[in-house]
Amino acid sequence: MKKVILALALTLSANAFSQLAPPLQTINLHLNKSSITNNNNTIRTGPVMLLGGAAFIAAGALTPPIMVAGSTTEKKPFYRQGARAAAIISGCVVLTGGIVITLGGY
Repeated sequence: MKKVILALALTLSANAFSQLAPPLQTINLHLNKSSITNNNNTIRTGPVMLLGGAAFIAAGALTPPIMVAGSTTEKKPFYRQGARAAAIISGCVVLTGGIVITLGGY
């Protein structure tokens, strides 16, 4: 009971202090603003997305499939493969985006 009361008190005090506004301070990181705002990118986004998407598809394809419990020959359906299906689907999306961006000339 003491632990519950202590946890409740700590939670309420944390909630009370979290409502306070942070102090208004400006932090100077001494960054060169011209390098941040420079829009002359030397690396194109489209080809990099093509490579990333292809890597995700390859990773998903090389991952061994998940089998039905107790079976060594029967695979689960593709949509139940978990990380394998997620890698292949996200790779296809990124690859398609890379193709669109490359053809668009961005």
